[in-house]
Amino acid sequence: MNSKTLFTRLLCCLIGWGTVGVVYNYTGRPTDKAHVLAPSMVDNAFFFAPEAIWFYLSFFVFIPLGYLCCRKERVRPLMVAMQLCALISGAIYLLYPTTMLYHDYDVSTLSGRALSVLINIDSPQNLLPSLHVSLTLIVLNALWSTQQKFHTLLYSLWAIAICVSVLVLKRHLFIDIVTGTATAGGALLIVYITKYGLERNRR
Repeated sequence: MNSKTLFTRLLCCLIGWGTVGVVYNYTGRPTDKAHVLAPSMVDNAFFFAPEAIWFYLSFFVFIPLGYLCCRKERVRPLMVAMQLCALISGAIYLLYPTTMLYHDYDVSTLSGRALSVLINIDSPQNLLPSLHVSLTLIVLNALWSTQQKFHTLLYSLWAIAICVSVLVLKRHLFIDIVTGTATAGGALLIVYITKYGLERNRR
């Protein structure tokens, strides 16, 4: 990978992820109008474990990895899909802010301290849809390759671990995962239709 290609990939990552950061910052401020979501049977099936924080935080490695390792023609679509996820989620956060009752935890352990740091910088709202899930899935889509099956399997297991960690940490509910998945699917569909339309017009 030459320096120009690396710069382009990093710039797209900065723009895509930067959009998420801006939207999250301006829509994550606590409000009294937030709807408290109740856990479902699926949520209650997962036991709280602070150790899941490490899978949760690995999200911040998985995202830039997607930009650096996906095929060149997928970098810009990944950036646009990430921006769309941020805008769709941000609109929902403003129109229908959500929160939940969070689990108590022990801060004497390393995992507990790491979780405490996360909670101090994370918003107690912006649950539905889960950006943690939607961004993970669009990155997985960018990394997916039928030629590199072993790598695809590793990326898939990593993505699943990240998505499950939000339930084990009790930072999100199952409905947040479902809506996050739907958001990712919608963003990818918009990108695909737009790209297909542009390519068709060029012919």
